[in-house]
Amino acid sequence: MGVLLKDVAKALNLSKATVSWILSGKGEEKGFSEATIKLVKESAARMGYSPNLLARSLSVGSTKIIALIVPAIDDTFYSQMAQAVEKQAQKRGYTLIISSSESNADKESRLIRALRDQQVDGLIVAPSKGEFSAISDMMKERYPFVLIDRYYPELETNYVIVNNEASSREIVSRLVGAGCRRVALLTTDTQLLVMERRAQGYREALERAGIGVDPALCVEVKRANYAEAIAGGLDALFERCPDVDGFFFSTHYLALETMRYFIDRGIDYRSGFRFACFHTTTALDILAPEMLVTLMPIDEMGACAVDMLLENIRNKEEFRPQGIVLDNRIG
Repeated sequence: MGVLLKDVAKALNLSKATVSWILSGKGEEKGFSEATIKLVKESAARMGYSPNLLARSLSVGSTKIIALIVPAIDDTFYSQMAQAVEKQAQKRGYTLIISSSESNADKESRLIRALRDQQVDGLIVAPSKGEFSAISDMMKERYPFVLIDRYYPELETNYVIVNNEASSREIVSRLVGAGCRRVALLTTDTQLLVMERRAQGYREALERAGIGVDPALCVEVKRANYAEAIAGGLDALFERCPDVDGFFFSTHYLALETMRYFIDRGIDYRSGFRFACFHTTTALDILAPEMLVTLMPIDEMGACAVDMLLENIRNKEEFRPQGIVLDNRIG
C-alpha cells in the first residue's frame, strides 16, 4: 500500500485535516503560515504521497482534472491544440486527459459519458460531425464544457473558434491580387460548418474580384481516404481545367498530399502555381515556402478554452454560455 494522508500527518505531528487542507490548495485560505504550507508539500512529495482523486472529489467536489476530446490526435493541428490546452491547464493547477474520437460521433458520445463517469471537472471538445445528443445532455445538466475549433450555431454553448469565412476570403483575395484567375478549391468534410464557411470565403473572394465561381475548379475528397483520393481528384481537375493557376486548400493535410502528388509526378509546382492554405505544418513550410497561409492562433484558442471552462466550473449555476471568435494571422 502506498503512503496515505494519515502517514504524512503522523510524520509531521499534524492533524489529517491540516494536511488535507494544505495539499488541496486551501492552506492560505485556512490561515496556515507559508512555512507550514511549504513543509507539508515538501514532506508529502518526499514521502511519495499520491492523493486518492476519487476520495478528494467526494470531499471537495473537484478532481482538478479536465479532459480534451479531438477528432484525430495524429493531426498536427490537434496535437498542437492539445499542447496548448495542457499548458494552460497546468498553469491553472489542472491535469488534462486527452482522447481522440477518430471523427466518429458514436465514439465521441461514449468518450463524453465515460469521462463524466470518471468525475472529470469539465470537458473541451472539438466535435465530430453527426448527432450531438451527448452535448445536448451536458447542456441540460449544466455540465461544464467548451467546444473548440468547431461548434453548432443552433446550440447555445461555450465555444472558441476562428473567423473561417473572413480568413479564407482574405487569403484567396491575395491569390487573385497576385494574378491568379483560375483558382482551384481543394476541400473535405463539407458537412462541417467550418469547412463550408471556408468554402464560402473562397467563393466571396472570387465574386468580389469579378471572377465567376467555376464548379469544375472545386475538388472535394472524403476525409477517411483523402490521401488516395487526392491523386484521382487532381488528375480529373487537370483534365477538365488545364488552365488552373492557383490552389486554395481548406486544410493543411490536403495541401501536403497535393505537394506529394506534384513530387511523385515530377511537376514543377513552385513555378507553375500559386498556393494558399488554411493553416500550415513544418513540412509545408519546407515544401512550399512561398505558400500564403492563414495561421490559426492555437495557443490563444487553447488558453481561452481552458479559462472559459474553469470559469464555468467555478460558477455552474449562474454561468451563461460564451462565444469567442478569434482572428487568424496571414503568414
